[in-house]
Amino acid sequence: MKAAFTDVDPSRDPMGSLLDQYMDDHQCRHGDIVEGIVASVTPRAILIDIGGKCDATVLPHEVERMTPVDLQALKPGKEVSVYVIDPADDAGTMLVSLARAAQQSDWESARKLMQNGETATLPVIDTNKGGVIVRLNSLRGFVPGSLLHPKWRAQQDQEQAENRWAALMGESLTLRVIEVTPERNRLILSERPAAGNKALKHKILQQLEVGATYKGIVSNIVPFGAFVNIKGMDGLLHISEFSWKRVTDPAAVLQVGQEVEVCVLEVDLERERLGLSLKQLAPDPWETVTEDYTEGQEVEVEIVNLTSFGAFAALVDNPNIEGLIHISELSAEDVSRPQEVVKVGDLETVQIISLRPEERRIAFSLKRVDDETDTDADAETAPVEATPAEAASVEVASAEAALAEAIEEAETAS
Repeated sequence: MKAAFTDVDPSRDPMGSLLDQYMDDHQCRHGDIVEGIVASVTPRAILIDIGGKCDATVLPHEVERMTPVDLQALKPGKEVSVYVIDPADDAGTMLVSLARAAQQSDWESARKLMQNGETATLPVIDTNKGGVIVRLNSLRGFVPGSLLHPKWRAQQDQEQAENRWAALMGESLTLRVIEVTPERNRLILSERPAAGNKALKHKILQQLEVGATYKGIVSNIVPFGAFVNIKGMDGLLHISEFSWKRVTDPAAVLQVGQEVEVCVLEVDLERERLGLSLKQLAPDPWETVTEDYTEGQEVEVEIVNLTSFGAFAALVDNPNIEGLIHISELSAEDVSRPQEVVKVGDLETVQIISLRPEERRIAFSLKRVDDETDTDADAETAPVEATPAEAASVEVASAEAALAEAIEEAETAS
């Protein structure tokens, strides 16, 4: 009878001893991701060669769920990564997962997106009453409704809560990753700008040039203007920058979700603020006003605003030009309140008594048209305009001053 050896004598098999020692020190554990080569593929089993003493078998139920196309892609000899489910048992078989390995790689990709503040454009594959589900490679991510862009509000199904976001099915959203928790299978994304993400804000602002034109989406309407989202950053479009003519209601001009083209007025890296303009994209009407109008000319105007010291009127054939009818120029009679003579919306024929395009000022007179018998005498009288203090209280400030004031208000509103 041959002797049985319970222990291997290193002197009799030194190479085998070294291999055993190496394998003992490099045992695969649950959760490890290891590289291997596809050894064989059948509709019922996939074997992976990961080296060493044991074979790796892909989980049977995972193989059953694979399509013929999936199986065909796993040709013998292909290098793959596998996730260790169960280390080698007594029979030397190891259970692994191809899908879990792919997921681990995708979790790492998601984590890098979050750490770098980068965005990804992902398709909406499902919805529920709380938000939408998107696909990031093999992962399903959730975008809460509160973190969707405001432009989608108009498309909500208000009557059926479960289908509230159904209109977004098939849409592709540009998103930021804000939470990655693989152990809870939790991937949260946001379509809204990065509030408080200073690094991302700074990066976006650095990409924008003053004077350049960009397309953006109106994200919010406020009494003093609107916020327009450009490349993930909300910028302020002050009401004074909507148009060369007077705008009193921002909601009458723009709608949330509307795409607009705007000019960048200001980029403040230190305060992380962005000032925008619509009117800068249109010709400045004051540059050519003297080509069509002169002092002494009678013109049609519309009353657009009343103040204690007079009425503001816009030229009917050029509403972008707005001037003052001082209270003393409303009537030959004494007037204590402009409302006694005109009201907003009235159309009147007036005379231009002062035209100073370099100061963006034009003054009108109503009484000089009404009282033609006093035309000569009135012509010798210097036109009465608002004092600097009066005009300053109602005129639209310069773009820089208006933005500075409005942005302060915006901090509370946004």
